[in-house]
Amino acid sequence: MRFCSDCGGTIRLVKPEQDDRRRCVCSVCGAIHYENPKMVVGCLPVAGERVLLCRRAIEPRRNFWTLPAGFLENGETVEEGALRETLEEARAEVEDPSLYRVFSL
Repeated sequence: MRFCSDCGGTIRLVKPEQDDRRRCVCSVCGAIHYENPKMVVGCLPVAGERVLLCRRAIEPRRNFWTLPAGFLENGETVEEGALRETLEEARAEVEDPSLYRVFSL
């Protein structure tokens, strides 16, 4: 990617604040252009009879409850992405991850 699809500005490859990898960022408008497979991964963290849920802070579905989840990054396995997202979203570490369910929409 060389130019911003939002404003046409020049793209720089930089690590945005509060991110863990370099992204294509517009030098003019600051838009971050994510390049990932658009697959959502998450965990169903269970402790005893309790399930960890997160309240969404942003749209869509702000203030609704959900499992800790987010987009898979390039180069990650499904398990790696799910564990990373659970740590990022809920600061929770999963001890024994195993595949629970796959949804295809």
